[in-house]
Amino acid sequence: MKEKVILNRPNGEKNECEVICHFISVDDSHPNIKNIPILVIDKKEMNNGNQVLEFYWEKNGSYQNINDDIAWGEVKAVIIDIIRANFEMVGAI
Repeated sequence: MKEKVILNRPNGEKNECEVICHFISVDDSHPNIKNIPILVIDKKEMNNGNQVLEFYWEKNGSYQNINDDIAWGEVKAVIIDIIRANFEMVGAI
């Protein structure tokens, strides 16, 4: 069973969402997201045959959209590193 989380939307709506993954970067090369929880959820939508995901970071005690371009770039870099590490691990089996 997948982990679920309830997110409060800015319009007051509450949505129960499936968590794809969550992580905290401790890498000094990502200073804008270092030690900040990142949450990846499934939007339950498809776009051109691809699963649509949403990314949030914890700020001021709640999960919020990542509206900072530099931080978003760092999140993408961490996600790419995670994918590469998993791909390399599968290739080693």
